[in-house]
Amino acid sequence: MASYQYVYVMKGLSKAYPGGKTVLKDVLAQLPARRKDWRDRPERRGEIDLMKIMAGLDKEYGGEAWAAEGAKMGYLSQEPYLDPAKDVFGNVMDGVKEIKSILDRFEAVSARFGEDLTDDEMNALIAEQAELQEKIDVMDGWDLDRTVDIAMDALRCPPRDADVTKLSGGERRRVALCRLLLEKPDLLLLDEPTNHLDAESVAWLERFLHDYKAPSWP
Repeated sequence: MASYQYVYVMKGLSKAYPGGKTVLKDVLAQLPARRKDWRDRPERRGEIDLMKIMAGLDKEYGGEAWAAEGAKMGYLSQEPYLDPAKDVFGNVMDGVKEIKSILDRFEAVSARFGEDLTDDEMNALIAEQAELQEKIDVMDGWDLDRTVDIAMDALRCPPRDADVTKLSGGERRRVALCRLLLEKPDLLLLDEPTNHLDAESVAWLERFLHDYKAPSWP
């Protein structure tokens, strides 16, 4: 798994709108992989533009801006997208689909040890099981169900089977935030994440971000 010295780099980054309004000018920055910033009341001017550029959603800018090769960007917008074909739990689980697929494969491989296998088949299964186990260890995925339950409860997510098309704006943001945190991207870009959160949820989020370590960080 890759590790990064700088997860994101900007050189001479500028952003202006028609009519001459400049929101970003000659931004020069190198964001270390271990850096953690928590700004509860950020300056709004240019910040949303910067986050959209870093998330890869805005390509119209001057200068240079790039993420480390293989780095995953995670962005929480004010109006996040949820899959209308899935309920609350289905959307949250989208954040852990990679580790969930590895766990499912591990169970399938383990179940095959009860079959009548040739020596070659047995050796291949042992090798695959060991590889899958290592991935699960690295991703801290053995207690996935408990991890999901804790996050959903801490962020006061709506009921698991709730229809996401009928959620309020605040409820949608809590579901999207939960999904994003569980996904563990290399860089978290959060647009006012404490909006619509109660004091206990804010306290949990602060602790989570303080301890946060993305999979690719050294």
